[in-house]
Amino acid sequence: MEDKNFPKIKTENIDIDTLLREKEKIDKLIKSQFTREITVMFTDLSGSTQMSEELGDLAMRAILKKHHDIIRPLVESHNGVLVKTMGDGTMSYFYKTADAVASAIQIQRGIQRYNLEKDEPPLLIRCGLNTGMGIVERTDVYGDVVNVAQRYEALATAREILLSAETYAKVSDEPDLTIVFLKETNIKGKGDIPKKVFKVLWDEEDIAQYKARKEAGEIGILGDQEEVDGLGPSEAKTAVGFFAPRLMIEQKGRSAVFFEIDKDEMVIGRSSKTDIQLPEVYISRRHARIIKEGEMFYIEDLESNVGTLFQGQRIRRQELKHGDEFTLGSVRLVFLSEQTAEAHDAPLADSSQKVVGVDTSATMSIGKKKSFLMRVYEGKTMVAKHELRDIPLLIGRVNECDVRLGNPAVSRQHARIYTVGETVIVEDLKSNNGTYVNGTAVNKVDVGIDDEIRVGPFTIFVIDPSMQDEEEKNSKLGLADKMLSFLHKK
Repeated sequence: MEDKNFPKIKTENIDIDTLLREKEKIDKLIKSQFTREITVMFTDLSGSTQMSEELGDLAMRAILKKHHDIIRPLVESHNGVLVKTMGDGTMSYFYKTADAVASAIQIQRGIQRYNLEKDEPPLLIRCGLNTGMGIVERTDVYGDVVNVAQRYEALATAREILLSAETYAKVSDEPDLTIVFLKETNIKGKGDIPKKVFKVLWDEEDIAQYKARKEAGEIGILGDQEEVDGLGPSEAKTAVGFFAPRLMIEQKGRSAVFFEIDKDEMVIGRSSKTDIQLPEVYISRRHARIIKEGEMFYIEDLESNVGTLFQGQRIRRQELKHGDEFTLGSVRLVFLSEQTAEAHDAPLADSSQKVVGVDTSATMSIGKKKSFLMRVYEGKTMVAKHELRDIPLLIGRVNECDVRLGNPAVSRQHARIYTVGETVIVEDLKSNNGTYVNGTAVNKVDVGIDDEIRVGPFTIFVIDPSMQDEEEKNSKLGLADKMLSFLHKK
């Protein structure tokens, strides 16, 4: 039955050539009116799933609002359009590439300022940018330029801004930008030809370090691969005198193991999916990583529990120089970029054997050192007891702390306590209410067995187990004497 609202079309009157010509006109009109060269930027909040699980939905919603409140004005003030927010991510586009990169830099700096001002889990975001032709509507954008931008955002890690080669080409001459060639990699959906990835340096300290090395002649032209005696990059690795940077990993009681840094990123951690596996209980699943940026190498802590320490201080990110030593708990890492007899003669670890084993004898030898205990009291009730070691114990209110004290007066990450040799050190972590030793607020101080440490309503004492054992022995002897005296009277 024929629908009166949709009368039958007389197909014999349709000229397909006419329709194709009309379609060509429409396509041209769409291209002229809606297709533009744009730079698309994606951002994503790293670790948001874990944050949501720990903080709860309501608290996470407040954090996402703050995240969006930081990003939106910094997109709009750089002539960009924030097209959409997608849970913990955003998508924006810009007509000028320089505006897009400047916006990404200011977003990272704005997030960094926010983190420094707040005593709560840090917001860590990553950004990916790509430039190309796209269909621009009032409230959305379409095209391959969007898909590729999202691929670059997925390649980035926390606090990174990554650019495609197309985006880099548009801003490579900008005097106020510092950009380094990061690597070549395959992009999903773009065939087997590797694509170049560039990284924007936005942290002032990173920029200063990069420029200092460049002025000293330690870094060549951006993106160029160094050659040895005229050989190509692949042949240079086998040239006489070439020494690939290595990482020496040393555990007490075991021989050192050497790993050649042959990738742009090598992750160290407890997980079997890392490049170098350290199956120690105090090592985080993804603890730290070694990354190459141009001709420079860096070590980054991946928000591990016990931290990555350099000269006794916890670091977030640091440029690597020959001979630099780092500790992950009791594991010692040494970066070697120059040929030494030790590194030259030592066999490299097999790439398939990436696990650095645990030596029980080493653990036993560590246990023979002088040890301390800490006891935590709330009023007269002991609520926690821990052994103190050179691995810092984190004291705070949140679940990931080693010593969790669930009281509002205690900051999320309030303080840490650890040993250096036979000295016990307590360190305040910029807590709201402070850490006190014998009634005095402290930043970092040595403490002894007679000192009283206060964290909110909790009192912490350091105990020498050997003295405690002697006291218990004397107490038992005293009790035995009393019993003998009682029996003699009988």
